[in-house]
Amino acid sequence: MIRNANKLWKVFLVMIAASVGLGVASSTVGANLNATSFNTSANSIASGTLKLVQLDNGVGFSTPISNMVPGDTVNRYVKYTNSGTLAAKALTVKVADSLSTLLTTDGTKGLQVTISNCSVAWTPGTGACSGTTTSLLTSTSLLSLKSTAGSLDSGSIASGAVYNLKFSLNLPSSNTETTVNGVLPASTIQDLSASLTWTLEELQRDSTETNS
Repeated sequence: MIRNANKLWKVFLVMIAASVGLGVASSTVGANLNATSFNTSANSIASGTLKLVQLDNGVGFSTPISNMVPGDTVNRYVKYTNSGTLAAKALTVKVADSLSTLLTTDGTKGLQVTISNCSVAWTPGTGACSGTTTSLLTSTSLLSLKSTAGSLDSGSIASGAVYNLKFSLNLPSSNTETTVNGVLPASTIQDLSASLTWTLEELQRDSTETNS
């Protein structure tokens, strides 16, 4: 009995010693130093804005065009401003027509457009530019602009830059038709309508890496 008790006591002491050893080892492994540092003044960061704003200049897109005949050219004046805080680039134009008649589905018989910029606002009543006139888009069919954007300015566009644009819409004089006994000819350019949405698009400036 005494011998068995001594054996049990020895086993108990060994278990206690092992437990203490593990505790010391665990404590040793977990011991470490660390340090931190942080800025006391907040690092302020803000993203910019890219905005292109349209405004009719007198006779703009909101003024309808009616009774065009072959050879007619009708001008519309619209102001665009890069009004965001960011510079931009690559200004383009596309057009959509919700009616899709020959006016915009035929590249030869349909409407053509040229776009010019004036360094100051156009005078809508006379079509005069008292500043410098720049051609941005030579005569292009609306059919073409429905599928492929036309380039107006491939360069950079400063924040606050203004484009005073004149859209000159022309129905080609090459359209020759004869109406017989009040019956319009087949594939006529007469009595057609278009409902146009002009979309100008600019891209953000090139991204940069700075050290300032």
